[in-house]
Amino acid sequence: MALILSRRAFLQSSSALCVAGGLTAASAADDAVKPTYENNATGLRILPGAWRPHYPWEHIVWVSPSWPSQDYIWLDFPEAIFTDRGLLFLSHVNPAAPAEYKDWPKVEWKMGENRVSCERVLPDGVAFTAAVFKEKENVAGLEIGIRNGSAAPLKEIALQTCAFLRAIKEFSDFTADNKYVHVPVKGWIKVKEAEKQTEDAGKYGIGWRARRNHKLDVPMMVTLSNKEERLVAMTWLDATLSMVQNPNHPCMHSDPQFHDLEPGQEQTIHGRLIFHEGTLNDFDYAQYL
Repeated sequence: MALILSRRAFLQSSSALCVAGGLTAASAADDAVKPTYENNATGLRILPGAWRPHYPWEHIVWVSPSWPSQDYIWLDFPEAIFTDRGLLFLSHVNPAAPAEYKDWPKVEWKMGENRVSCERVLPDGVAFTAAVFKEKENVAGLEIGIRNGSAAPLKEIALQTCAFLRAIKEFSDFTADNKYVHVPVKGWIKVKEAEKQTEDAGKYGIGWRARRNHKLDVPMMVTLSNKEERLVAMTWLDATLSMVQNPNHPCMHSDPQFHDLEPGQEQTIHGRLIFHEGTLNDFDYAQYL
């Protein structure tokens, strides 16, 4: 009887033999590369998207992460264009913030190689272009241009560009606790902590189109994954105005601003949506700015 092993002891001894012979490691490697629904779609993918069919003028782009995933971040791109003339464009309808122009026809995205783009002209002659394209294996390049085709100067131009996270499970928690911004001295801290900072020692604002409240010294917002040690970051580089998040949506914003534009003038700004595999501490954000 002493020579008869229990089932548990036999399995444990077999496992030890497999480890010694390298079979367990090989099996694990086989499992890691075995095609599944979750890992079958790989690499950064950029596609024309849709969100709310009752607002056909909404400009949505779907961007998948660079790691295997079936999910997408939805860019509302742009969501809103604010100026000294008021809210010129809004991608949806908000009775509390009525747009100057509304009920638009649909504008189709133009498809290129790893790129989508579109252009819309408003009734006053102001036009905007938008493009999202693959810049690197882990970076989607962002581009928005505004041309003042009207007869009067266009001033105080600030945009909202929403990264909607509900459709990508690992970033979709209804919370602010996974959103981080960078402040002087302390570095990366949760956005709620940053809002409580009393010193305006940074260059970039926090809050909706914040031209003041400059608490941040890096023009970037980060959202951490709830699945692995990885993150997504958004920036408009030197054109960044402010960072904001909405846990009830959930979404994150790095929102840009434009120079004042005289009649006939135009400006194009550039940004990035960045996917990083690793911790926030080892995220070399400076290489993307």
